[in-house]
Amino acid sequence: MELRHLRYFCAVAEEQSFSSAARRLHVSQSGVSGQVRDLERELGITLLRRNQREVQLTPEGAVFLRAARDILARAQLAVEMATRASQGQYGKLAIGLCGPATSPFLPRLIREFRRRQPEVMLSLKDLEPAHQPAALANREIDIGFTRSIPGEFRKALRSEIFLSEPIIVALPRGHALESADAIQLSQLSLERFILYAREGAPELFDAIVAMCRKAKFSPKIIDTPHFWQSVLTMIEAGEGVSLVPASVHHLRSNGVSFRALRETKFRIDVMLAWRQNDPDAIRDSFLSLLRKNQPEIERAMLSSIRGVTKA
Repeated sequence: MELRHLRYFCAVAEEQSFSSAARRLHVSQSGVSGQVRDLERELGITLLRRNQREVQLTPEGAVFLRAARDILARAQLAVEMATRASQGQYGKLAIGLCGPATSPFLPRLIREFRRRQPEVMLSLKDLEPAHQPAALANREIDIGFTRSIPGEFRKALRSEIFLSEPIIVALPRGHALESADAIQLSQLSLERFILYAREGAPELFDAIVAMCRKAKFSPKIIDTPHFWQSVLTMIEAGEGVSLVPASVHHLRSNGVSFRALRETKFRIDVMLAWRQNDPDAIRDSFLSLLRKNQPEIERAMLSSIRGVTKA
């Protein structure tokens, strides 16, 4: 059964005339008559009584008219929803969070996006960076913030560097180096290290180890928690020190001090990733919002890092 059959039938039933229905639909009267006959033949039911003066609904036709109107209304709604979805105005968007790296700016952008496109349902997934490429490939999320894209996902995903975060030092309050405005990495050679788990962010873990080796020492790693707050709790307890992305200082606790490294070239990237060859107007709209705000986000990050000095 075609929607066109239903539209023609409803027009005839409402106008009680084939000629009036034809004028309303901007088609020939014979075309309308033929479509209605085809519908009745397909259903095996007489829907209309015809005579030279008027057209009337049969009892069966009256029942069918109510259902036909409902079907046409639903079809029109489906068209409108699909059109809004194609324009990024309706649908769903799942975003993978990257812990502290996204917390300084993402809430504000999500609020702005909701104001612009209130019919889009947003969901946030708290995933470790290492798990985001697979989540993108499996369609668990539509946009991810991660540290890198492993080789096996590079054909399926697109990515770009969104931010490049400096690595800074996290110390327990009262540490001998707390009074320094900036710390030379070699000054930490005898310290015990608490690093974020390699399984969750291998790029970060490996970069920190490589940094230490470049400074002529191997870090003595005593623990590798999977949560940043756990890393800070252990530092506050005096168990050791850490090297962390600058965004982690937003999680600061009373018992942890953050200091800049003198080796300012040590940085870790925040990657923005999404599925390749997968058109999605909603996702593209959010990506555009991120890119538009990226310069401001980067300036705010650098400004906040300048505040990571002797307190």
